[in-house]
Amino acid sequence: MRLLQHPTSDRAPGPGVGVPASLAPAPESGPVAAAVAAARAAMAAARDGDLRRQPVEDLAVLVQALSALEAESSALLGEVLGEAERRQVADAEAATGTDAWAAALTGQSREVLAGGARVAELLRSKYHHARQAYATGAITTRQVRVIVAAAEQAPLETTPEQLAAAEEVLVNKATGVGTRTGRPMNPKRLRQAARRMLDVVDRDLADQHEAIMLGRESRRAKHETYLALHDNGDGTYSGKFTIPELHGSLLRTAIETLSAPRRLNKARTGPEGENISGYDESAPTGPDHGLSGWEVAGNALCELIEHLPTDGWNGANALTLLVTMTAEDLARDLAATGDLDPATWPDWHGPHETGTAKLDTGTRTAAGDLRRLACEAGLVPAVLNSQSVPLDLGRTKRLHTHHQRKALFLLYDTCAIGTCERPFAWTETHHLTPWAHHGDTDLDDALPLCSWHHHRAHDPRWHLTQHPLRGWELKARRRVR
Repeated sequence: MRLLQHPTSDRAPGPGVGVPASLAPAPESGPVAAAVAAARAAMAAARDGDLRRQPVEDLAVLVQALSALEAESSALLGEVLGEAERRQVADAEAATGTDAWAAALTGQSREVLAGGARVAELLRSKYHHARQAYATGAITTRQVRVIVAAAEQAPLETTPEQLAAAEEVLVNKATGVGTRTGRPMNPKRLRQAARRMLDVVDRDLADQHEAIMLGRESRRAKHETYLALHDNGDGTYSGKFTIPELHGSLLRTAIETLSAPRRLNKARTGPEGENISGYDESAPTGPDHGLSGWEVAGNALCELIEHLPTDGWNGANALTLLVTMTAEDLARDLAATGDLDPATWPDWHGPHETGTAKLDTGTRTAAGDLRRLACEAGLVPAVLNSQSVPLDLGRTKRLHTHHQRKALFLLYDTCAIGTCERPFAWTETHHLTPWAHHGDTDLDDALPLCSWHHHRAHDPRWHLTQHPLRGWELKARRRVR
């Protein structure tokens, strides 16, 4: 007896469940398409594997490898879109553009694909260091967009050689090769570093570049600012808003200070002027409060609103502006004007403006915003050496602890542990040399640690050390049997 076969049983297997047949390479496919098909087959094999059988030390390797693979795939997609644009493939499909043609194939938005194609073209024509790092998966899509966006705003007098040198330094920071800890900068930190990317070639150009970027960001943010509140009719309000980075950082710092997991009464003093520590009973947090992070932040916002001034607005604000400058700048500005008050600086001069400031939130502001805030804020001139270490810091309050935390924020904007990103407002000042062992309350002996890491710094099972590349870290002590 002869068994009947299905008409398609002698065909090659399809691309797999849930994978469109159009994704399978054609019999006469080129080398790139064949390589991509092989890569997808390898990914299918990895996907079918049992992660529970992987050694725990492999998990970190997998995270890094998959992140790099995602970046390599995005970089190659940009190259393919660029080639499709050069060959005008969209015209043959009667599509309105390469972005529309690719959107129909992938389901992604035209805007995202158009942005990727533009970045790919800029990488191909101008930014070769970023292109190489992106193609090998050393930097992510968000990082490469930050690098390209910053480089495109460089002053017109920047030479191609200068821009290439600055680009290389920024790429090294994105990969971790150019950072002190050896860890890659995330897009947020990279964007902040990108404002000063020209420091390595020309400081005046870097000042101008930073002012250009801050000015454009400030003007765009003001244009996009809005607030929408809605009465839900059930005793609650809902809303959403967009505000400039400057004001968002101020609000976030206030919320983080009020919602810190271990809110301390750092501003309260005893009859002899001593600092009193302990839980703040008025804080919306506390042991076993049972609230999520968003709920705690919401309670903090309510507390902030309840303490708004009730005697009208007097025009003053509660800001402390840390106007940072190097010792060289200080000597130069004194010789030129004899005045350190930013409120007296000249009016904005367009793209040649170089005045910037850093608030105690860590946010850098454009000169125009600085002068406006400086009218009613407390000004604290902080003089830095060439390594950005505070040499001197003015006082706005009598307590030395408050003064030190302001100075400490110039060195750290998060918990000092290299892998921790908890905000500075959540940290507690740790004595490297314990007070009980005659440690001094000096800036050199102070380290901001979040509550989690502060507890472990005082736990004899953990050892706080400073690695020359990775910075501060906590290591478990070996148990003696």
